[in-house]
Amino acid sequence: MRAALTTRQINAIRAALGKHSFTPLEVAQLDYHVIRHTQGLGPKSIAGIRQWLLEAGQAVGHWQHDDGHSQRERRRAQRIAQAIALLERHGYSVIEPRKG
Repeated sequence: MRAALTTRQINAIRAALGKHSFTPLEVAQLDYHVIRHTQGLGPKSIAGIRQWLLEAGQAVGHWQHDDGHSQRERRRAQRIAQAIALLERHGYSVIEPRKG
């Protein structure tokens, strides 16, 4: 089964490239940060574009693969920091667990 780009993905890539038509090679050469910050593209859309590029024979190794996971980890770390601050504000001491 061949991955096809959705209209949203096509329009977002057009905006990122600044042109109406494009090739898989042109998309593969885009910096990942450009794609990630393009309006209309979320993690699922980027994964679809990555699949489309792979099926077109383009290497996308320079694109990060865990963007969804890294965002999740950042949110998790922020929540933990907020929880620790709340506990300390109410008089509790929070210590790091022992390793090993």
